[in-house]
Amino acid sequence: MKKKLTILFIIICFIIFNNFQNNFQKRLSHLNYDFFQKIFEEQSDFNQVVIVDIDEKSLKELGQFPWRRDIHSTIVRNLNEASVKVIAFDIFFSEPDKQNPQLFIEEFNLQNQNNVMFDSDQLLSDAIENSNVVLPLVGAVENDDFKDKINIKANLIQRGENPSSYLYTFNSLITSLSKFNDKAKGLGTISIIEGEDGILRSVPMMININDTIVPALSLEAIRLFNDQKSILIETNTSGVQTIKTRTNEIKVNENTLFNVKFRRFNDDFYISASDIFYNQFDQNKIKDKIVLIGSSAQGIFDLVKTPTDKIIPGVEVHATIIENILSNDFIITNYTTKLIENVILILSLLLVIIFTSYIKPTFSILFFAIKIILLFLISLILYKQNYFVDVYNTILTSIVLFTIVLYWRFIEENRAALDNEKKQLVLKKEREIAGEVQKKLFPDVKKPIQEIFAMNIPARDVSGDYFDHIKTNDEQIYFTLADVSGKGVKAGMLMANASSVFKALSKLNFDLNQLVMNINNQVKESSYQGMFITAVIGKINLKTSEMEFVNFGHESIMIYDKNQNTFDYQKASSPPLGLMNIKSEAMIKTSKLNLENKKIFIYTDGVTEGYLENGQELTAKGVEEIISNYKNLSLKGTIEMVVKKLNHGIKLRDDITMLGIDLNN
Repeated sequence: MKKKLTILFIIICFIIFNNFQNNFQKRLSHLNYDFFQKIFEEQSDFNQVVIVDIDEKSLKELGQFPWRRDIHSTIVRNLNEASVKVIAFDIFFSEPDKQNPQLFIEEFNLQNQNNVMFDSDQLLSDAIENSNVVLPLVGAVENDDFKDKINIKANLIQRGENPSSYLYTFNSLITSLSKFNDKAKGLGTISIIEGEDGILRSVPMMININDTIVPALSLEAIRLFNDQKSILIETNTSGVQTIKTRTNEIKVNENTLFNVKFRRFNDDFYISASDIFYNQFDQNKIKDKIVLIGSSAQGIFDLVKTPTDKIIPGVEVHATIIENILSNDFIITNYTTKLIENVILILSLLLVIIFTSYIKPTFSILFFAIKIILLFLISLILYKQNYFVDVYNTILTSIVLFTIVLYWRFIEENRAALDNEKKQLVLKKEREIAGEVQKKLFPDVKKPIQEIFAMNIPARDVSGDYFDHIKTNDEQIYFTLADVSGKGVKAGMLMANASSVFKALSKLNFDLNQLVMNINNQVKESSYQGMFITAVIGKINLKTSEMEFVNFGHESIMIYDKNQNTFDYQKASSPPLGLMNIKSEAMIKTSKLNLENKKIFIYTDGVTEGYLENGQELTAKGVEEIISNYKNLSLKGTIEMVVKKLNHGIKLRDDITMLGIDLNN
């Protein structure tokens, strides 16, 4: 009971441990997540998003970054003329253009004689106003709160609890100048949540900046792409449940974290910014699509590491999120997946207990290995159904519990083995003592009786068979052969009890009826748990050559006629000794037999059911054949020949006992 309670306590601790993740568990979960990302990474065939890349080629042709704003305005105008659906910047315009020609005109009081627009910031502002542009912002944690109101373009509809408390919260932000933000059709956060190992796995779809909920840049791009105004946020007491647009349902966790399912993108996914600037591109390639403007140039330092061990531009992360959402291809981690993890954990731990408690250690290890493989297969299947179920923690806790329970079992089995060894030593000693005592119950071989010969070969230390013969005078011999139901010490002790009565009453020349009645009642009184004795008890009158006997449920007595060379059998006439009390001599059925020219053989079932060398049982017919084949041998020689056929080096399954009577021996 104590062990069961301890195991139950350990299981509960494991479940709690699994639901309150520490850094070690997070690392394990990340390993599992990254493994799936690598093996299931696919080539992207998505064609709704194009990246305009500020690459090394663009920097070489258009100059070092940051560029004048008129370059960006030209890119926006060219994209707009190519009929792109949405333009989303992964670039900030946080300060006035330091290379703005208008600044030089004003500083040096130059005349703009041709009335040409030289204000690059204004050119970009006008281009943004005339296009479907999404500008970025990112949350920052600083001492000074951002006091200005953020003019979010999307209409955010809340259903349920206020989501602000569940979102990642920031006190400040980095954003573009208001002259650009005010003209943009959408504002979206590009805040990312990197793991402790510097790997980007998830991105918040909503953040909270001074009680203002800001959608992600990718979400804003999708909203404008589908010509929608509103975004629905559904919450309950557990957190955010889902984010919806009119055409899409975005799978997020309670904090709106979106697990990015990374893809391999080919070169067609990217267009150099300089090609857009110089109008050297295929307009059909970007028509009616979402265009993201970002940089892959190493000097701009907008690079992130993914679970697939690749380093990609940050703008590609946003493109991947857009692809995931529009393709309904998600990696879901929420309360449902956590529930599945707990169910798998409980079942796994229960199976561990079954393996280690009721199955041999060798097989339990095999089953445990199979279980680990099945856990991986289950998690793989669920991942293919867009559910990420972490099995690393389950495997870890299973290994720990498996080791603990297996160790306990080892200790218990060792203790049990030692206890059993001690018991066996005690029992062996008891059997040896009982065997020595029993040997003294058999007739003294130094005082043989000419007319009777018997042999006993025990199958164990203590025989359940017994024989005895006592010659009380020149005219009378008492004899018995018996077999106890059962083996071992108890059988030997019961037989010893019956033997003592037989010896005592025989030496007093008791009448046969009185003798067997006393023996029976003594066996009945001292038997263990219903044990009994089959026996043949008799008395021989040497003067008249008559044998008076009672067969108490024993094997039939074999009678060999020496003149006729024939065999006859005398069946049992009474039930075994000890089954019931004998209250009067009238209940005893005695038999009489004339022994002239006859040999009598009495044996236990260990003789007839004993195995020969060929694996066959000897049977009564086999005994007859031996007696007939060796009829010229003495009584001793005949019995020794029968015993030799059975005692041939193979462990006996039962005691062998045989007694013979021949008055002319």
